[in-house]
Amino acid sequence: MFKFKKNKLNYLLVLLILLSYFLGFYVREISNGAGHYDLELFIWIIVSDLKQDFFATIKNYPSYGEATFPFFHSFQSFVNPATQNIFYSLNNTIFNLLVIFIFYRFLKLKKIKFENDFFLILIPFLLLLSPWFRSSSFWGMTENFAFIFLIPSLYFLNLLIKKEITFHENLFLTILISLTLYARQQYLFLAVFHILVLLLNNDKKNFFFTIIIYSILSIPGFFVLFTWGAFDDLSQTTTQSGNLDLDNILLNIPKISSLFFFYSIPLILVNFSKFLKIFFSKKCFTVFIIILIIKIIFFHDLNYSTKSGGYIVKFSQFFLNNDPKLLILISSAFYAFIISVINLNNYKYFLILPLIYLNFGFVHSVYQEWFDPFYLFLYYIYLSEAHISNLKLNDRSMIKILFFWEFIILITALIYYHKIKNIPLFYIF
Repeated sequence: MFKFKKNKLNYLLVLLILLSYFLGFYVREISNGAGHYDLELFIWIIVSDLKQDFFATIKNYPSYGEATFPFFHSFQSFVNPATQNIFYSLNNTIFNLLVIFIFYRFLKLKKIKFENDFFLILIPFLLLLSPWFRSSSFWGMTENFAFIFLIPSLYFLNLLIKKEITFHENLFLTILISLTLYARQQYLFLAVFHILVLLLNNDKKNFFFTIIIYSILSIPGFFVLFTWGAFDDLSQTTTQSGNLDLDNILLNIPKISSLFFFYSIPLILVNFSKFLKIFFSKKCFTVFIIILIIKIIFFHDLNYSTKSGGYIVKFSQFFLNNDPKLLILISSAFYAFIISVINLNNYKYFLILPLIYLNFGFVHSVYQEWFDPFYLFLYYIYLSEAHISNLKLNDRSMIKILFFWEFIILITALIYYHKIKNIPLFYIF
């Protein structure tokens, strides 16, 4: 009873968030701007066809114009019994609450010391304020399905970095990352990072078996690609394959950096004096000036399209007439800061960043949905307990700011898409 009285405001917050989540489904909220079209034009058609003729649909999958591999769609065709798209969406809205539970379980396994034990329950509910998590749930999209495998993958990667992983846990990690990749190919960097850390750890046994398991689990994927004729024509896979270009990597550096910076703002606010001290240190400020000069030379005429990019890119387009100076400044500051805090004790944790830049930057359009709520899993599942404590991620003030941060992002998305863009509520097809 005492714990309930102590946390009654937190229980009320959880209840209100859950109510807003199901209210969002009821009004057919579209806070990512395109969930209704993805379901209507691609996902629902594919799932329906898979139920009618699974193998013929898989064979002709490239003709549907979908951007991801058919793992999610196949799962839905077997598990989701709905014969109408509204009930299909409702089932996904309920099913995606499983991600909240998985987040909670692995957060609990981290044994983080919080000011209040209830934060273990509270933090996973941040996901229900993410516009992208909500829209993916409400419209039965593919993004959230990958989180089921991604969250435990990040947990075991943390153990791997600390050299605390067992042989069987590493095999399990290999399977989890493979499933994550089948669900969303944007997480390819996880497999590369996994192998890289094994090499750095000089873990020959785990490295050998990891390569074998990855090879075996890749066979279904390669077989499907062969069936599609992808080895003769890469465009015969998914729509994203047509956007792959090495030139995009350089072009997307400021965009990806601005997204990393955007989700670092809560950390900066809570650790402001610490961040300020690091940034104005001789090493960091010197690196910042050098990177800034280089980026001004390379990106002075940077001009992104209105599609994708995230909030900071949109801000530059709407309020700064697409002037790249803000993006260059933020990108340079982020790089300088990261370089300044890397040391021999933590460098393995940061190796994931260049892999993300390469992986995400390979395509033409970089979407904010790739970072939200992914950043929360990085903060609380991937980072070590020492990093979490040092960044005050376990403090009451940080939890409050994160909830306020996601709430503002959600409200901004709702106003932008439903008021400015005039996307209607209660959309049906």
